[in-house]
Amino acid sequence: MMKVRTIALATTSMLAASAAAAEITLMGEAKMGFAGGSGEVTQFYQDLDIEFGFTGQSENGLSFGAFVDLSDADTLGNTTGDIGYEVFIGGAFGTVSMGDTDSAFQFAVQGADAWGNPGSIADNETAHWGFQDDWLKGSEDGQVLRYDYSQGDFGFAVSLEMDDASDASLREQGRDRRDAAWGVGLSYAPRLGDGQLKLGIGYETAGRGEIGLGLTDLQAENIADALSSIGISPGDAMESGLFRYNNSSNRYELVVDLGDNTTNWGGSIGYEMDNGFSFGGVYTVFDGDQLKSGDYWGVGVGYTFDKVSLHANYGEHSFKNTYGERLDTSGWGLSAGYDLGGGMSVLAGYGNSEATARGDFNGSGSSNRIGLDGETFSLGLSMTF
Repeated sequence: MMKVRTIALATTSMLAASAAAAEITLMGEAKMGFAGGSGEVTQFYQDLDIEFGFTGQSENGLSFGAFVDLSDADTLGNTTGDIGYEVFIGGAFGTVSMGDTDSAFQFAVQGADAWGNPGSIADNETAHWGFQDDWLKGSEDGQVLRYDYSQGDFGFAVSLEMDDASDASLREQGRDRRDAAWGVGLSYAPRLGDGQLKLGIGYETAGRGEIGLGLTDLQAENIADALSSIGISPGDAMESGLFRYNNSSNRYELVVDLGDNTTNWGGSIGYEMDNGFSFGGVYTVFDGDQLKSGDYWGVGVGYTFDKVSLHANYGEHSFKNTYGERLDTSGWGLSAGYDLGGGMSVLAGYGNSEATARGDFNGSGSSNRIGLDGETFSLGLSMTF
């Protein structure tokens, strides 16, 4: 968790003969240690994350501002896409946010990592194929417009994401412009006994949906070997009716294609106890024109005592398309942290992934099987400023 440094600024407008108060927050986190995994050399690891927040208030009481993560922002200025920052305006009516912000589904539905997770320097506890928290966000350009409102224990959100392809791009792709992707989410978090119950449900739809699963170097090598064994030269990419494998630009990724007119609905439930113990689960169902079945479920548990925090999670994806192809993935993650005080913590993380793909990927008329597995780990220090 990054600390917040606040700088208060007073600005005076001589033309309006009035003064307004603004606030700038600076948050930073540095990480250093070791990271490795199956088939990879254990090596030094470092990371630096810097985030600025700008907030203000109008004369009629409206709050406004922006947040930018310098590690994610490609450039600053005007844009029609998602490049690592968000702008918002809020008041008694709720809050309207635009940019790199959660969808309505993410606003309401908790992932398996939400329960007592201290994190790790390389995010190993969530960098496995049994984890999901993007859902259908990013099916278009990733730039989200969200309205949310909270009252007491209840929360509500609705969001939009547009197909911003140019007319020339649409002609080149030979397709029409898709309707905006949209979603809705509801949350309820009352006190219950010696803790807090957290409930969330959500629904979202997109003109075309997909889910990306990251690949380690070893997993990318394994899938290349598996494709070669059935007579397919992977080259820079491989595409089936259900998934595509991409190793271009040094970014290894297995993308599940959910097809046209994709929907996703699901919910989460969890409980955070006052004694430091927390647990929860999430379940979602995907549907699409080319998808015969698709679902995901995950569970997580955490415990914090004194200066120690422990967390574990497990999850599974399962997809089958109308062409008879199937992809099943599973994974589990662990994280542990020890608070040294003053913003410094020792963090350890581990992630383990498995996947099996079945289908006639080489056009032989018979079903092929591709299997993948791998693990990652890290150990080091996190320093917040």
